[in-house]
Amino acid sequence: MKAIKKYYSLWVFSLLLAFLTAGCEDFLKEENPSEVTTDFLYTTADGLQSAVNGLYTIERAQTSENECNYFANIMGDSGTDIDFNRASVADISRYRTDIDLTTQGIVRSWWQKWYQIIERSNSIIAFGEAAQINPEDKRVILREAYVYRAYAYFWLVRKFDNIWLNIEPTTYQNIDGRVYDVAKSEEVYAQIVADLDKAIEYYGSDWGVVSGKFNQGVARWLRADVAMWLQDYETAVSQTEKIIQEGPFALENPDKIFTQDRRNLTKESMYVMQFDEFAPGGGPYHRLSLIFTTQYRSVPGCIPAREYGGYGWTRIHPNPYLISLYDAKYDKRWTSWWQHYYTYNDPQYDFSKVKYNFGDTLKLNDNSQLKGDNYYRNANISCKKYWDWVKEPLTNRSYNNVYIFRYPLVLFTAAEAHLRLGDNAKALEYINQIRRSRISSAAPDQQLAALSEDILLDEFAREMAFEGHRWFMLKRVGKLVERVHLYGGVSSFRGVAAPNPLYYACRTNIQPYHVRWPIPQGERDAMGGFPQNEGYNQ
Repeated sequence: MKAIKKYYSLWVFSLLLAFLTAGCEDFLKEENPSEVTTDFLYTTADGLQSAVNGLYTIERAQTSENECNYFANIMGDSGTDIDFNRASVADISRYRTDIDLTTQGIVRSWWQKWYQIIERSNSIIAFGEAAQINPEDKRVILREAYVYRAYAYFWLVRKFDNIWLNIEPTTYQNIDGRVYDVAKSEEVYAQIVADLDKAIEYYGSDWGVVSGKFNQGVARWLRADVAMWLQDYETAVSQTEKIIQEGPFALENPDKIFTQDRRNLTKESMYVMQFDEFAPGGGPYHRLSLIFTTQYRSVPGCIPAREYGGYGWTRIHPNPYLISLYDAKYDKRWTSWWQHYYTYNDPQYDFSKVKYNFGDTLKLNDNSQLKGDNYYRNANISCKKYWDWVKEPLTNRSYNNVYIFRYPLVLFTAAEAHLRLGDNAKALEYINQIRRSRISSAAPDQQLAALSEDILLDEFAREMAFEGHRWFMLKRVGKLVERVHLYGGVSSFRGVAAPNPLYYACRTNIQPYHVRWPIPQGERDAMGGFPQNEGYNQ
């Protein structure tokens, strides 16, 4: 019991810390009255809104852990068929069997984050529904809490399979004697569906989009995605087509989506995590720009420059399989979203004693710095989706907003749902909407004439790569193990063999049980011996 009480105390401390360190603008600002009481938080409209705003703070706070590596590991699609991860935190995505993955910080971080959000959401919903406040105000406030609780449980059940389900607020009356049992999957999904349905009901006809906040489009897309996991394709169709027909979202040109003003506020923005220090509700900095940018700066004759992403750490990059999916001639995403070359750009460097000149493209073996492992580190392909174009090139902090959900997810879900129902024509209609926006009209195959699951997976990779959705999709369609075996990691990049076998270890390491993460050992201990997932018992 002492372990459980200690676990609860740490949980509450984390929630209070998040509460006291919220964003700074009105719609995402948590108040800090001299006496923070349950009466203030859960019985008044201002208190409830403040508590809901704190949910965004908890979600965003994870980016400060371990130099943002825990967050980037998921957003960079690590452990799938399209990524190459050089970072030490990649052990979980390399599916290593020679170390204890149950004690990895990344596993604990994601588990704790979502359960902290669930804990606060439970209180917001339970006390908020009973609060004597204006019914319309109540619906506007609580709908976001319902989305958050559903989203948290949806993430957990897909990543861990075996989780604890609880929708009651934790109080001193019920903490003693609490039993932490594994919930049945159908019970978890039933709760997720109920929460999303309630959120959709509370949104009513409101399709408004406020940057940094959930909205009806997010609630309905999550409801559609849940339906896909339940193989309820009719519901997935009805929810996505509701968004397509009535929502305010639309496709943008590829070079206009990841904006250079840090905001990422476009017609494709369904939910962006706020970091921009000048935007309403902006949060603390993150390191994503560095993680997805190569270290070209280390090559003699090169200096950090905005056009190449500035300062980089070279931790997560596209692997050869993902690169092969792009048509460099016709696919606008190739140049808009990926930096695949760098030039000697230091005007102070003495080029008179070398065979290359200012402005030349970096090439293998041009100097002692650009070969072997250095080639992987200094000349790899960078992902522009997380670049901060405003920061000074040498700065290692980024404030650009981060897309969590973009509109193409709706079109992909609609296309796949129709494909599963046998309506290939309708499925192609939605896929080709994306391709017409992304592929030059001069391309002979701009629009697809046929669609299959594999073709859809390839198109999904081109569009949604490094936005945190690939692992879940491959697991849902039953192809995670197969695809990682075939393409995971990198054994050769532009003719240079991988200098470290860990770069492609995921291919041989991955086993069927790796379609779920282990339960964090520290959490198991605190919960009184919660069962470990199969395959991870030491």
